[in-house]
Amino acid sequence: MVQDKLLKKQKISARASGLVIGAVMAASPWYISGPYATLNHETFWNSLITGILMMSVASVAIVWRRLYWPAWVFLVLSLWTMLSPGTLSFAVKETSIIHFILGLSGLAVSIIWIRRVFGRLPSGRPIVKGKTFRDCSSSELTLYGLVMVVLGLGYVMALGYLYLTHQGLNGKPGISVQDIAISYYGNRSGTRLEMMLRGPMKGMRSQQDLDRIVAWLKSGADEKGYDKIIHPIIEKRCARCHSEKSGMNLPDFTTYSGIHAVAKVDTGMSIQTLVKLSHIHLFGIGLVTFVLGFVFTLTSLPAWLKNVVIAAPFVGVVVDIATWYLTKWDPIFAYTVVVSGVVLGIAWGMQIVISLYQIVFLSIRTENIVAG
Repeated sequence: MVQDKLLKKQKISARASGLVIGAVMAASPWYISGPYATLNHETFWNSLITGILMMSVASVAIVWRRLYWPAWVFLVLSLWTMLSPGTLSFAVKETSIIHFILGLSGLAVSIIWIRRVFGRLPSGRPIVKGKTFRDCSSSELTLYGLVMVVLGLGYVMALGYLYLTHQGLNGKPGISVQDIAISYYGNRSGTRLEMMLRGPMKGMRSQQDLDRIVAWLKSGADEKGYDKIIHPIIEKRCARCHSEKSGMNLPDFTTYSGIHAVAKVDTGMSIQTLVKLSHIHLFGIGLVTFVLGFVFTLTSLPAWLKNVVIAAPFVGVVVDIATWYLTKWDPIFAYTVVVSGVVLGIAWGMQIVISLYQIVFLSIRTENIVAG
């Protein structure tokens, strides 16, 4: 009876903490800027709306305590508070610091809240429920282990491909947030052709070729200049891949109409391309996340922790893809693309590493106990 009262009080305290965090979030513009709070419209409305939503969700949870969804919604709002462009850009340093602290506090409250809601703490209930790797046959362990290894290698290859296709777009070695922004927003001060020649295709041309092509682009990229100056360079340097005969899915630079499409001001990926990539990623990454999450459910960990690690990559991929479109609208959202990708990567890494560790070491220990 005493423990039930304590649990009930803990449930209320987590939700009340959420209510306080929401109130502080909503009031933060006035705390930071006083009477000038509304001058920065994006920061003001982001703080106010997010804070009101946090308070609303916490209030609903206080009134209807058996609901599950408010805890997860509050978790998403806390992540948004930490990862929103206004926070990550540090345009207003005080706002970024306060929002990061509030988001981190909200994240901690959310985890406790979720833990209480699913009732994993009361004594007499096992923290780990359901089948684990200890209960699997050797064939199942072999299957699960190989799946995690292959998908882990696939993710490493995906990171390598991401690096090779995005690095150097800003003309500097390595990959940065600016490179991500250029991929979706474009380089509005130049053309896509120039961007590629200065970035990924840097090793495929000489400096003299680059100077001639850039001069042609800045002079208006007319057809006469293409026939006289650019076409010989294309035939010598690029035609092996950038031609219709190559059979590769690349722009045809051997004709003026083919190269003209990338000789315009670069506005990043088109909406059609983004939609195509979105459905491929949602289906593909969604299935991979399901497989990794399914195997991870067999680990001997507290259920609340498994719920968080399983949910994180689903949230990460949705936020990641959603912010592609936002980055095309405003490059500042590139920060959120990067952070959501990091969240996805950390969650996948935890699922793969912890699962492999328990498959190998827990199964060996169990076999030794049985043999003894």
